[in-house]
Amino acid sequence: MTQLRGETIAAVAWLCDNNGVVRQILYDGLSGGEITAGQSLESVLDQGSFEKCRAFLDTVLSKGAAHGWEMNLAVGGRIRCIRFSANATGDGIFVAAATTIASIVKIYEEFVHIDKNTKEPLTRPPSAQFVGDVELYNELARLNNELVTAQRELIKRNIELERLNELKNEFIGVAAHDMRNPLQVIQGFSVMLLNKRFGELNAEQQQFVQVIRRNSDFMVKLITDLLYISKIESGKLKLDLKETDLISLLEQNIDLNRLLLAQKQIRISFSAERDFPMVPLDTGKIEQVLNNLISNAGKFSAPSTAVEVRAAKSDTEVVISVRDEGQGIPPDELNRLFIPFENLSVKSTGGEQSTGLGLAIVKRVVEGHGGRIWVQSEVGTGSTFSFSLPLTEPRAVSLGSGHG
Repeated sequence: MTQLRGETIAAVAWLCDNNGVVRQILYDGLSGGEITAGQSLESVLDQGSFEKCRAFLDTVLSKGAAHGWEMNLAVGGRIRCIRFSANATGDGIFVAAATTIASIVKIYEEFVHIDKNTKEPLTRPPSAQFVGDVELYNELARLNNELVTAQRELIKRNIELERLNELKNEFIGVAAHDMRNPLQVIQGFSVMLLNKRFGELNAEQQQFVQVIRRNSDFMVKLITDLLYISKIESGKLKLDLKETDLISLLEQNIDLNRLLLAQKQIRISFSAERDFPMVPLDTGKIEQVLNNLISNAGKFSAPSTAVEVRAAKSDTEVVISVRDEGQGIPPDELNRLFIPFENLSVKSTGGEQSTGLGLAIVKRVVEGHGGRIWVQSEVGTGSTFSFSLPLTEPRAVSLGSGHG
Protein backbone atom coordinates (compact mmCIF):
# COMPACT_ATOMS: atom_id res chain seq x y z
CA MET A 1 0.00 0.00 0.00
CA THR A 2 1.04 3.63 -0.51
CA GLN A 3 1.45 6.02 2.41
CA LEU A 4 -0.87 9.03 2.57
CA ARG A 5 -0.13 11.53 5.35
CA GLY A 6 1.57 8.81 7.30
CA GLU A 7 -1.34 6.38 6.82
CA THR A 8 -1.65 3.24 4.74
CA ILE A 9 -4.78 3.62 2.65
CA ALA A 10 -6.33 1.32 0.03
CA ALA A 11 -7.38 3.94 -2.49
CA VAL A 12 -6.64 5.45 -5.89
CA ALA A 13 -7.01 8.98 -7.32
CA TRP A 14 -6.95 9.93 -10.99
CA LEU A 15 -7.43 12.88 -13.24
CA CYS A 16 -9.44 11.76 -16.27
CA ASP A 17 -10.74 13.46 -19.38
CA ASN A 18 -14.47 13.76 -19.94
CA ASN A 19 -14.52 10.31 -21.58
CA GLY A 20 -13.08 8.69 -18.46
CA VAL A 21 -9.55 8.15 -19.89
CA VAL A 22 -6.89 8.49 -17.15
CA ARG A 23 -4.60 11.49 -17.82
CA GLN A 24 -2.69 11.48 -14.53
CA ILE A 25 -2.24 9.09 -11.63
CA LEU A 26 -2.41 11.16 -8.46
CA TYR A 27 -2.33 8.32 -5.99
CA ASP A 28 -2.29 4.52 -6.20
CA GLY A 29 -2.68 2.37 -3.14
CA LEU A 30 -4.77 -0.34 -4.77
CA SER A 31 -3.44 -1.54 -8.12
CA GLY A 32 0.28 -1.92 -7.40
CA GLY A 33 1.09 0.17 -10.46
CA GLU A 34 -1.16 -1.75 -12.88
CA ILE A 35 -3.23 1.31 -13.67
CA THR A 36 -1.41 3.71 -16.00
CA ALA A 37 -2.15 6.95 -17.82
CA GLY A 38 -3.97 6.39 -21.08
CA GLN A 39 -6.23 3.65 -19.74
CA SER A 40 -9.96 4.21 -19.64
CA LEU A 41 -11.77 3.92 -16.33
CA GLU A 42 -13.88 1.17 -17.88
CA SER A 43 -10.76 -0.89 -18.69
CA VAL A 44 -9.83 -1.35 -15.01
CA LEU A 45 -13.31 -2.54 -14.06
CA ASP A 46 -14.94 -5.95 -14.21
CA GLN A 47 -17.17 -6.40 -17.27
CA GLY A 48 -20.26 -6.46 -15.09
CA SER A 49 -19.59 -2.84 -14.07
CA PHE A 50 -19.22 -1.40 -17.59
CA GLU A 51 -22.78 -0.15 -17.91
CA LYS A 52 -22.69 1.28 -14.39
CA CYS A 53 -19.40 3.05 -15.18
CA ARG A 54 -20.94 4.82 -18.16
CA ALA A 55 -23.87 5.94 -16.00
CA PHE A 56 -21.39 7.12 -13.34
CA LEU A 57 -19.48 9.31 -15.84
CA ASP A 58 -22.73 10.65 -17.32
CA THR A 59 -23.87 11.65 -13.83
CA VAL A 60 -20.60 13.51 -13.15
CA LEU A 61 -20.82 15.42 -16.44
CA SER A 62 -24.51 16.28 -16.06
CA LYS A 63 -24.60 17.05 -12.31
CA GLY A 64 -20.98 17.99 -11.59
CA ALA A 65 -20.42 15.20 -9.09
CA ALA A 66 -21.24 11.61 -8.22
CA HIS A 67 -20.56 10.11 -4.80
CA GLY A 68 -20.86 6.70 -3.19
CA TRP A 69 -21.10 4.51 -6.32
CA GLU A 70 -20.01 0.87 -5.99
CA MET A 71 -18.25 -0.84 -8.92
CA ASN A 72 -15.96 -3.86 -9.28
CA LEU A 73 -12.27 -3.02 -9.73
CA ALA A 74 -10.39 -5.78 -11.62
CA VAL A 75 -6.65 -5.46 -10.92
CA GLY A 76 -3.97 -7.67 -9.42
CA GLY A 77 -5.82 -10.77 -10.51
CA ARG A 78 -8.67 -9.89 -8.14
CA ILE A 79 -12.14 -8.43 -8.46
CA ARG A 80 -13.00 -6.14 -5.56
CA CYS A 81 -16.11 -4.10 -4.86
CA ILE A 82 -14.83 -0.50 -4.53
CA ARG A 83 -16.61 2.78 -3.74
CA PHE A 84 -16.18 5.55 -6.29
CA SER A 85 -16.65 9.32 -6.07
CA ALA A 86 -15.93 11.95 -8.72
CA ASN A 87 -16.25 15.67 -9.49
CA ALA A 88 -16.08 17.62 -12.71
CA THR A 89 -12.97 19.88 -12.80
CA GLY A 90 -13.74 22.09 -15.78
CA ASP A 91 -11.65 20.28 -18.35
CA GLY A 92 -11.93 16.78 -16.95
CA ILE A 93 -12.95 14.61 -14.04
CA PHE A 94 -11.33 13.94 -10.68
CA VAL A 95 -11.98 10.33 -9.62
CA ALA A 96 -11.36 8.83 -6.18
CA ALA A 97 -11.90 5.17 -5.39
CA ALA A 98 -11.35 3.36 -2.10
CA THR A 99 -12.51 0.44 -0.04
CA THR A 100 -14.32 2.73 2.43
CA ILE A 101 -16.08 6.08 2.28
CA ALA A 102 -13.74 7.40 5.01
CA SER A 103 -10.77 6.70 2.73
CA ILE A 104 -12.43 8.60 -0.12
CA VAL A 105 -12.84 11.58 2.20
CA LYS A 106 -9.09 11.46 2.97
CA ILE A 107 -8.31 11.37 -0.76
CA TYR A 108 -10.38 14.51 -1.27
CA GLU A 109 -8.74 16.25 1.69
CA GLU A 110 -5.28 15.46 0.26
CA PHE A 111 -5.84 16.48 -3.35
CA VAL A 112 -8.33 19.30 -3.16
CA HIS A 113 -5.53 21.94 -3.72
CA ILE A 114 -3.28 19.97 -6.07
CA ASP A 115 -3.44 22.37 -9.03
CA LYS A 116 -0.45 24.57 -8.13
CA ASN A 117 -0.43 26.53 -11.42
CA THR A 118 -3.80 28.21 -10.93
CA LYS A 119 -3.83 27.97 -7.12
CA GLU A 120 -7.47 27.01 -7.55
CA PRO A 121 -8.97 23.95 -5.93
CA LEU A 122 -8.82 20.95 -8.21
CA THR A 123 -12.43 20.21 -7.40
CA ARG A 124 -15.00 20.60 -4.73
CA PRO A 125 -14.75 18.02 -1.96
CA PRO A 126 -17.78 15.93 -1.07
CA SER A 127 -20.49 17.93 0.63
CA ALA A 128 -20.64 18.15 4.40
CA GLN A 129 -23.74 15.98 4.27
CA PHE A 130 -21.81 13.37 2.29
CA VAL A 131 -18.98 13.34 4.84
CA GLY A 132 -21.46 13.30 7.67
CA ASP A 133 -23.23 10.31 6.15
CA VAL A 134 -20.15 8.08 6.37
CA GLU A 135 -21.41 6.31 9.49
CA LEU A 136 -24.85 5.85 7.97
CA TYR A 137 -23.30 4.54 4.75
CA ASN A 138 -21.11 2.09 6.65
CA GLU A 139 -24.17 0.95 8.63
CA LEU A 140 -26.04 0.36 5.37
CA ALA A 141 -23.01 -1.55 4.06
CA ARG A 142 -23.06 -3.71 7.21
CA LEU A 143 -26.76 -4.41 6.80
CA ASN A 144 -26.20 -5.21 3.13
CA ASN A 145 -23.50 -7.72 4.09
CA GLU A 146 -25.90 -9.31 6.56
CA LEU A 147 -28.52 -9.51 3.81
CA VAL A 148 -26.02 -11.15 1.44
CA THR A 149 -25.13 -13.67 4.17
CA ALA A 150 -28.83 -14.39 4.76
CA GLN A 151 -29.38 -14.85 1.03
CA ARG A 152 -26.49 -17.32 0.85
CA GLU A 153 -27.95 -19.22 3.79
CA LEU A 154 -31.35 -19.24 2.07
CA ILE A 155 -29.78 -20.64 -1.10
CA LYS A 156 -28.13 -23.39 0.95
CA ARG A 157 -31.44 -24.18 2.66
CA ASN A 158 -33.25 -24.30 -0.70
CA ILE A 159 -30.65 -26.69 -2.09
CA GLU A 160 -31.09 -28.90 0.97
CA LEU A 161 -34.90 -28.74 0.61
CA GLU A 162 -34.61 -29.76 -3.04
CA ARG A 163 -32.45 -32.71 -2.01
CA LEU A 164 -34.96 -33.73 0.67
CA ASN A 165 -37.81 -33.32 -1.81
CA GLU A 166 -36.03 -35.66 -4.21
CA LEU A 167 -35.60 -38.19 -1.41
CA LYS A 168 -39.29 -37.82 -0.54
CA ASN A 169 -40.33 -38.44 -4.14
CA GLU A 170 -38.04 -41.45 -4.34
CA PHE A 171 -39.46 -42.88 -1.10
CA ILE A 172 -43.08 -42.32 -2.23
CA GLY A 173 -42.31 -43.95 -5.56
CA VAL A 174 -40.74 -47.05 -3.97
CA ALA A 175 -43.42 -47.36 -1.25
CA ALA A 176 -46.30 -46.86 -3.68
CA HIS A 177 -44.86 -49.37 -6.14
CA ASP A 178 -44.44 -52.00 -3.39
CA MET A 179 -47.99 -51.40 -2.12
CA ARG A 180 -49.69 -51.51 -5.50
CA ASN A 181 -49.02 -55.19 -6.24
CA PRO A 182 -50.66 -56.66 -3.08
CA LEU A 183 -53.56 -54.20 -3.41
CA GLN A 184 -54.15 -55.34 -6.98
CA VAL A 185 -54.22 -58.94 -5.72
CA ILE A 186 -56.90 -57.99 -3.16
CA GLN A 187 -58.79 -56.12 -5.86
CA GLY A 188 -58.59 -59.07 -8.25
CA PHE A 189 -59.75 -61.65 -5.74
CA SER A 190 -62.66 -59.44 -4.64
CA VAL A 191 -63.81 -59.26 -8.27
CA MET A 192 -63.56 -63.05 -8.56
CA LEU A 193 -65.60 -63.49 -5.37
CA LEU A 194 -68.30 -61.10 -6.61
CA ASN A 195 -68.38 -63.00 -9.93
CA LYS A 196 -69.04 -66.20 -7.94
CA ARG A 197 -65.86 -67.89 -9.17
CA PHE A 198 -65.62 -69.72 -5.84
CA GLY A 199 -69.27 -70.32 -5.24
CA GLU A 200 -72.33 -68.44 -4.11
CA LEU A 201 -72.10 -65.73 -1.44
CA ASN A 202 -74.85 -65.03 1.04
CA ALA A 203 -76.12 -61.46 1.32
CA GLU A 204 -73.85 -60.52 4.22
CA GLN A 205 -70.75 -62.00 2.53
CA GLN A 206 -71.55 -60.19 -0.69
CA GLN A 207 -71.90 -56.92 1.21
CA PHE A 208 -68.50 -57.40 2.86
CA VAL A 209 -66.79 -58.27 -0.43
CA GLN A 210 -68.32 -55.22 -2.09
CA VAL A 211 -66.76 -53.07 0.66
CA ILE A 212 -63.41 -54.79 0.02
CA ARG A 213 -63.76 -54.21 -3.72
CA ARG A 214 -64.76 -50.55 -3.33
CA ASN A 215 -61.90 -49.75 -0.95
CA SER A 216 -59.30 -51.72 -2.88
CA ASP A 217 -60.32 -49.86 -6.05
CA PHE A 218 -59.83 -46.58 -4.23
CA MET A 219 -56.45 -47.61 -2.80
CA VAL A 220 -55.17 -48.77 -6.18
CA LYS A 221 -56.28 -45.42 -7.65
CA LEU A 222 -54.56 -43.54 -4.82
CA ILE A 223 -51.33 -45.52 -5.21
CA THR A 224 -51.39 -44.99 -8.98
CA ASP A 225 -51.85 -41.25 -8.52
CA LEU A 226 -49.04 -41.13 -5.94
CA LEU A 227 -46.69 -42.89 -8.35
CA TYR A 228 -47.76 -40.55 -11.12
CA ILE A 229 -47.27 -37.32 -9.20
CA SER A 230 -43.96 -38.48 -7.69
CA LYS A 231 -42.68 -39.02 -11.23
CA ILE A 232 -43.91 -35.57 -12.22
CA GLU A 233 -42.28 -33.95 -9.18
CA SER A 234 -38.96 -35.66 -9.90
CA GLY A 235 -39.07 -34.64 -13.58
CA LYS A 236 -39.00 -38.27 -14.73
CA LEU A 237 -42.37 -38.26 -16.49
CA LYS A 238 -41.87 -37.48 -20.18
CA LEU A 239 -44.38 -36.45 -22.80
CA ASP A 240 -44.70 -38.43 -26.02
CA LEU A 241 -46.10 -35.75 -28.32
CA LYS A 242 -47.78 -36.77 -31.58
CA GLU A 243 -50.10 -34.98 -33.97
CA THR A 244 -53.50 -36.18 -32.79
CA ASP A 245 -57.13 -35.95 -33.89
CA LEU A 246 -58.37 -34.33 -30.68
CA ILE A 247 -62.05 -34.49 -31.65
CA SER A 248 -61.87 -38.26 -32.10
CA LEU A 249 -60.05 -38.57 -28.76
CA LEU A 250 -62.75 -36.49 -27.06
CA GLU A 251 -65.57 -38.54 -28.57
CA GLN A 252 -64.00 -41.81 -27.42
CA ASN A 253 -63.47 -40.47 -23.91
CA ILE A 254 -67.01 -39.12 -23.68
CA ASP A 255 -68.45 -42.49 -24.78
CA LEU A 256 -66.51 -44.23 -21.99
CA ASN A 257 -67.66 -41.75 -19.35
CA ARG A 258 -71.27 -41.74 -20.59
CA LEU A 259 -71.82 -45.18 -19.01
CA LEU A 260 -70.50 -44.03 -15.64
CA LEU A 261 -72.54 -40.81 -15.67
CA ALA A 262 -75.65 -42.78 -16.62
CA GLN A 263 -75.51 -44.49 -13.21
CA LYS A 264 -76.54 -41.11 -11.73
CA GLN A 265 -78.87 -40.29 -14.64
CA ILE A 266 -76.49 -37.51 -15.71
CA ARG A 267 -76.62 -36.62 -19.41
CA ILE A 268 -73.48 -35.66 -21.32
CA SER A 269 -73.29 -33.73 -24.60
CA PHE A 270 -70.46 -32.65 -26.88
CA SER A 271 -70.05 -29.79 -29.36
CA ALA A 272 -67.04 -28.71 -31.42
CA GLU A 273 -66.18 -26.15 -34.06
CA ARG A 274 -65.71 -27.35 -37.62
CA ASP A 275 -62.38 -27.97 -39.36
CA PHE A 276 -60.61 -28.76 -36.12
CA PRO A 277 -56.80 -28.93 -36.50
CA MET A 278 -54.49 -31.76 -35.47
CA VAL A 279 -52.94 -31.06 -32.07
CA PRO A 280 -49.51 -32.15 -30.76
CA LEU A 281 -50.20 -34.00 -27.52
CA ASP A 282 -49.51 -37.08 -25.43
CA THR A 283 -52.66 -39.14 -25.98
CA GLY A 284 -52.53 -41.15 -22.75
CA LYS A 285 -51.93 -38.16 -20.54
CA ILE A 286 -54.59 -35.96 -22.13
CA GLU A 287 -57.03 -38.88 -21.80
CA GLN A 288 -56.22 -38.80 -18.09
CA VAL A 289 -56.99 -35.08 -18.00
CA LEU A 290 -60.34 -35.60 -19.76
CA ASN A 291 -61.27 -38.56 -17.55
CA ASN A 292 -60.56 -36.56 -14.43
CA LEU A 293 -62.51 -33.46 -15.48
CA ILE A 294 -65.53 -35.37 -16.81
CA SER A 295 -65.71 -37.82 -13.90
CA ASN A 296 -65.38 -34.90 -11.44
CA ALA A 297 -68.27 -33.16 -13.20
CA GLY A 298 -70.42 -36.21 -12.51
CA LYS A 299 -69.01 -36.83 -9.05
CA PHE A 300 -70.02 -33.39 -7.74
CA SER A 301 -73.34 -33.09 -9.60
CA ALA A 302 -76.76 -34.22 -8.48
CA PRO A 303 -78.65 -36.93 -10.39
CA SER A 304 -80.66 -35.93 -13.47
CA THR A 305 -78.41 -32.97 -14.34
CA ALA A 306 -76.25 -32.42 -17.43
CA VAL A 307 -72.57 -32.19 -18.34
CA GLU A 308 -71.49 -30.37 -21.49
CA VAL A 309 -68.09 -30.72 -23.22
CA ARG A 310 -67.03 -28.12 -25.79
CA ALA A 311 -64.04 -27.77 -28.10
CA ALA A 312 -63.06 -24.42 -29.61
CA LYS A 313 -60.01 -23.21 -31.53
CA SER A 314 -58.05 -20.08 -32.37
CA ASP A 315 -54.99 -19.46 -34.51
CA THR A 316 -52.63 -20.49 -31.71
CA GLU A 317 -54.46 -22.92 -29.43
CA VAL A 318 -57.46 -25.14 -28.79
CA VAL A 319 -59.64 -24.86 -25.69
CA ILE A 320 -61.58 -27.73 -24.12
CA SER A 321 -64.29 -26.92 -21.57
CA VAL A 322 -66.26 -29.22 -19.26
CA ARG A 323 -69.35 -27.58 -17.74
CA ASP A 324 -71.56 -29.13 -15.07
CA GLU A 325 -74.76 -28.17 -13.24
CA GLY A 326 -73.36 -29.14 -9.87
CA GLN A 327 -72.90 -27.45 -6.51
CA GLY A 328 -70.32 -24.91 -7.62
CA ILE A 329 -67.19 -23.95 -5.71
CA PRO A 330 -66.95 -21.10 -3.15
CA PRO A 331 -64.78 -18.21 -4.48
CA ASP A 332 -62.31 -18.43 -1.56
CA GLU A 333 -61.58 -22.08 -2.42
CA LEU A 334 -60.87 -21.69 -6.16
CA ASN A 335 -57.15 -20.99 -5.65
CA ARG A 336 -56.77 -24.25 -3.68
CA LEU A 337 -58.31 -26.55 -6.30
CA PHE A 338 -55.03 -27.68 -7.85
CA ILE A 339 -53.07 -28.18 -4.61
CA PRO A 340 -52.55 -31.87 -3.67
CA PHE A 341 -54.66 -33.21 -0.77
CA GLU A 342 -56.49 -29.92 -0.15
CA ASN A 343 -59.76 -30.37 1.71
CA LEU A 344 -62.59 -28.33 0.18
CA SER A 345 -66.13 -27.84 1.44
CA VAL A 346 -67.67 -29.32 -1.74
CA LYS A 347 -68.40 -33.04 -1.34
CA SER A 348 -69.38 -35.68 -3.88
CA THR A 349 -73.12 -36.23 -4.26
CA GLY A 350 -73.04 -40.02 -4.41
CA GLY A 351 -70.44 -40.89 -1.80
CA GLU A 352 -67.67 -41.20 -4.43
CA GLN A 353 -64.17 -41.13 -2.98
CA SER A 354 -61.40 -38.79 -4.12
CA THR A 355 -57.62 -39.18 -3.82
CA GLY A 356 -57.08 -35.41 -3.67
CA LEU A 357 -54.46 -35.66 -6.42
CA GLY A 358 -56.51 -35.66 -9.63
CA LEU A 359 -56.60 -31.91 -10.31
CA ALA A 360 -52.97 -31.47 -9.26
CA ILE A 361 -52.01 -34.04 -11.90
CA VAL A 362 -54.31 -32.39 -14.48
CA LYS A 363 -52.65 -29.00 -13.93
CA ARG A 364 -49.13 -30.39 -14.31
CA VAL A 365 -50.01 -32.39 -17.43
CA VAL A 366 -51.68 -29.40 -19.11
CA GLU A 367 -48.81 -27.05 -18.22
CA GLY A 368 -46.33 -29.68 -19.38
CA HIS A 369 -47.99 -29.42 -22.80
CA GLY A 370 -47.47 -25.64 -22.70
CA GLY A 371 -51.15 -25.02 -21.96
CA ARG A 372 -53.09 -23.49 -19.07
CA ILE A 373 -56.12 -24.43 -16.99
CA TRP A 374 -58.73 -22.25 -15.32
CA VAL A 375 -62.10 -22.48 -13.57
CA GLN A 376 -65.32 -20.48 -13.59
CA SER A 377 -67.79 -21.39 -10.89
CA GLU A 378 -70.90 -20.13 -9.12
CA VAL A 379 -72.22 -21.74 -5.98
CA GLY A 380 -75.55 -23.43 -6.64
CA THR A 381 -75.23 -23.13 -10.42
CA GLY A 382 -72.22 -25.22 -11.45
CA SER A 383 -68.63 -25.05 -12.64
CA THR A 384 -66.77 -24.91 -15.93
CA PHE A 385 -63.22 -26.29 -16.08
CA SER A 386 -61.33 -25.21 -19.20
CA PHE A 387 -57.85 -26.00 -20.45
CA SER A 388 -55.88 -24.96 -23.51
CA LEU A 389 -53.35 -26.79 -25.66
CA PRO A 390 -51.02 -24.92 -28.05
CA LEU A 391 -51.02 -25.82 -31.75
CA THR A 392 -47.21 -25.84 -31.73
CA GLU A 393 -45.07 -28.15 -29.61
CA PRO A 394 -43.90 -26.68 -26.29
CA ARG A 395 -40.17 -26.10 -25.78
CA ALA A 396 -40.01 -28.53 -22.86
CA VAL A 397 -41.65 -31.95 -23.07
CA SER A 398 -41.12 -33.23 -19.53
CA LEU A 399 -43.34 -32.55 -16.55
CA GLY A 400 -41.58 -30.78 -13.73
CA SER A 401 -42.54 -29.73 -10.22
CA GLY A 402 -42.53 -26.02 -10.67
CA HIS A 403 -46.24 -25.28 -10.25
CA GLY A 404 -48.67 -26.44 -7.73
